[in-house]
Amino acid sequence: MLLTRADQAIRAQLIVPEQRELFDYWRAKSVDGRYPVRADIQPGELRALLPSLSLLDVVAAGEDMVRLRVRLAGTRLRDYFGVETTGHFLDEYDLGDQNAYWDAAYREVIGAGRPAQGVIALDAWKQPNVFQFWLRLPLADAEGRIAMVLGHDAFLQSEKAHALAERANLRIA
Repeated sequence: MLLTRADQAIRAQLIVPEQRELFDYWRAKSVDGRYPVRADIQPGELRALLPSLSLLDVVAAGEDMVRLRVRLAGTRLRDYFGVETTGHFLDEYDLGDQNAYWDAAYREVIGAGRPAQGVIALDAWKQPNVFQFWLRLPLADAEGRIAMVLGHDAFLQSEKAHALAERANLRIA
C-alpha cells in the first residue's frame, strides 16, 4: 500500500521503531482510504507492542463534546503513570499545564481524523526526567466515524531522550 504525503510526513517524525511498526500495521489495515475498525486490529499480531498500547473509546458527551474512556492500557503505561487507567476517563486526571496539549492532540485525531504524534515530559505524572513519545491513530466505526483511538507510548529517560526530542522537532511541554 502506498503512503500518502501526509502519511509519509507522520511516519518520518516517528523516532521510536515500535511506533513506525504500529503505524505501518495500522496503514496496512486501512482499506480503500478508510480507517481500520477495531475488529481489524488483532492483538496477536501486535504481541511485542501490547505493553505500550492503549485503546480509547470516544464517548459522546454533548453536541460538540467528547470524552475518552480508556478501554485498554498496557502494563508499561501503568508502570510509568503509577495508576491503572483502564476503565477511567482521561479527564479524570489533572494534567495541569498539559491539559491543553492533550486536548489539541485528541482534537487532531478525533475532530480532524488524522494520526498525531509528539513527545512530552512526564511532569504531570511527577517524572520530569522521563519523556513520553506518543502516537495516536484513529479507528472508525461501521459508518466511518472516529469511534476509538489506538495509541502507543514509549518512555525514554536521560539526556539522550531529551536530545532525541529536540532533534525530532516535536513539541516538548
